[in-house]
Amino acid sequence: MSAQDSLDIYLGIGQSNMAGRAEVKEDLAAPLTGVYLFTGTDWVPAANPMNIYSSIRKDSSMQRLSPAYGFAQKISALNPEKNIGMVVNAKGGSAIEEWLPGTHFFNEIVAKSRLAAKNGTIKGVIWHQGESNVNRADQYLDQLSQLIVALRDTLGLADLPFVAGQVSEDKANRKPFNQMILNLPDRLPYTAVVSSHGTTTFDSTHFDSPSQVLLGERYAYNMKTLLDQKQAKESFAFGVIADVQYADAATAGKRNYRGTLNILEQTIPFLNAYNLDFSVSLGDLIDRDFASFDKPLALLENSRAPFHHVWGNHDFSVADSLKQEVGKRLGNEQGYYAFEHGRIVFLVLNGMDISMEGNPKGSENYERAEALMAELEAAGANNAKPWNGAIGKTQMQWLSSQVKDAERAGKKVLVFCHYPLLPENGLHLLNNREVLDTIGKSPALLAWFSGHHHEGNYVQDEHGVHHLTFEGMVEATSPVLGAVVTVHPNKLIIHGIGHEADRILEFR
Repeated sequence: MSAQDSLDIYLGIGQSNMAGRAEVKEDLAAPLTGVYLFTGTDWVPAANPMNIYSSIRKDSSMQRLSPAYGFAQKISALNPEKNIGMVVNAKGGSAIEEWLPGTHFFNEIVAKSRLAAKNGTIKGVIWHQGESNVNRADQYLDQLSQLIVALRDTLGLADLPFVAGQVSEDKANRKPFNQMILNLPDRLPYTAVVSSHGTTTFDSTHFDSPSQVLLGERYAYNMKTLLDQKQAKESFAFGVIADVQYADAATAGKRNYRGTLNILEQTIPFLNAYNLDFSVSLGDLIDRDFASFDKPLALLENSRAPFHHVWGNHDFSVADSLKQEVGKRLGNEQGYYAFEHGRIVFLVLNGMDISMEGNPKGSENYERAEALMAELEAAGANNAKPWNGAIGKTQMQWLSSQVKDAERAGKKVLVFCHYPLLPENGLHLLNNREVLDTIGKSPALLAWFSGHHHEGNYVQDEHGVHHLTFEGMVEATSPVLGAVVTVHPNKLIIHGIGHEADRILEFR
């Protein structure tokens, strides 16, 4: 991956002060480390003049020092782990009416933004404009709000941070404008206003070099505050348990069928200690007998967060006549579905779709499972076992569609399935290779969370997908077992409960 990939991208738009009219002094001439400027087709090290690649600018000789330089320098210092991309597209003398949706200027910044976003994520906008509108200040806030909403809608970034700047007050008629624009954050969320207090100009309109650097730094601090607020809002948490596998039966080997109820009961308060949006049981809530569902489900009613139940093979260790009732009992009748939280699409999959345990003997999917099992056995596959299952054709098409839709929308996908995809240790999904070939290369696919293998497991595949198998409660050696997953905009943090390991899973 080159330095110009995975950029944090910021847009700089407006009129002459954003284009830059101040002198580029010697100490401001050097390119910025870790900051790149978009030319419209590629990226070059960012240096003054930052507006030189504007598709709407005036003569190149007029492009000098703007707040974009000080902003980029400071936002890079505030986020040293990130490479910064700047898309600066300003024009001197432009009025806000020239920037409203449907205009040439609006279309130009949208087009350039979309091209730039191929190399990263658009994080925010800095806007400096208003000198041409000080005599129509009563209309300005409505117009600016219209611009921000349209820009967010068009780019598909509903909470895109937007920082506007006050103009110079060297002319008295600008003071009402500066007072008016301070109301922007009351109009729209994730907006801020940079004060021009303490700045100076060289011609009563255009900020001088020290003031442009100062304004740029103020833009950066305000942007960082909005980004932190946005990240705090986007973060959420959910709980995970796996393989409770309760049965009113004696312990067999490591499997403590009756004792697992006590572990579940003691784990729930640990989950309730967090502000969870939901929790997930990764299958095998019971070991056998339909009546076994009653006790663990009764305990889960004490959870403050609602539970999503994945179908597991032992959940279907019931009479054939009752197999069709399992999904109803678990509140998951179809076995697979999608739901969203934040920018994550969660997919609950039905690994029992094509399986011998999940379908009545003699049914169509039972016979398909038999045929698949024979095929795998002939090939010497180590997962050709009657307790494993596969994803059927209809569900596979649905899965592919969900992942493609998420990819187009710039969202991430996290899958819950009883069976792992990887590693191929004999407990993995029967048609894991088909699933990997269908969705495994998608940049949207973030992680595959599973149960089934009671010892747990973790691998990251060649495409960067996290494959995490959670430890099974029925074989727990600690009095509690599970996990809380905190979702951040760029990573998952796994907080293990009991002997479940803590992990940090970075987004690709």
